[in-house]
Amino acid sequence: MPHFASARRAAALAAAVGLVLATAGCGSGSEQAATAATTESTGEPSGAAAGGPADLPTFDPSSAVGTYAQGFPTDLFPVPKDATLLASSAQPVPVPEDATTEATPMTQVTLNLSSSRPTDQVIAQAEHILTSKGFKQIPAPESSGLTAQTAFLRITKEKSGEVQESLLVGVLDDGERRLCSISGTVRTP
Repeated sequence: MPHFASARRAAALAAAVGLVLATAGCGSGSEQAATAATTESTGEPSGAAAGGPADLPTFDPSSAVGTYAQGFPTDLFPVPKDATLLASSAQPVPVPEDATTEATPMTQVTLNLSSSRPTDQVIAQAEHILTSKGFKQIPAPESSGLTAQTAFLRITKEKSGEVQESLLVGVLDDGERRLCSISGTVRTP
């Protein structure tokens, strides 16, 4: 049975690392197509074919590793002193073309952190930070393999109507540390 728990933890950690890397996002592959097209048109081999190093993938400009992505509202969730920022992303939410009223600009965000605190303290810390920003804790969907999960909602009234901002906080305990992901849609800063 202990072996099963170790395998489960390893699988969960691998899934969390995959989530962080997916959030960081790799380039679309158009760089490889452009390199192949250049090689075909010039007749010269690419760096990898000539024995040189292969080009590394480029990251999506809406994401960042180890820091806040450009456009991320940094005052929304400051990184706690005992946590490490792994990756983040911030991408504007497109406004529907058929919108009849002027919509409030929104941004889809993700923040991935690592902490040595116990799971309940990581959740309490996130709750403290978000409720101090006007969010209210609401029931979260099923945790789907996470150690803990909770959700937050902030509603503000404007002339054009209500603006709803929502965030989901998920924590995965890998035994040595807690991986925390905060993601959702918030008002563009």
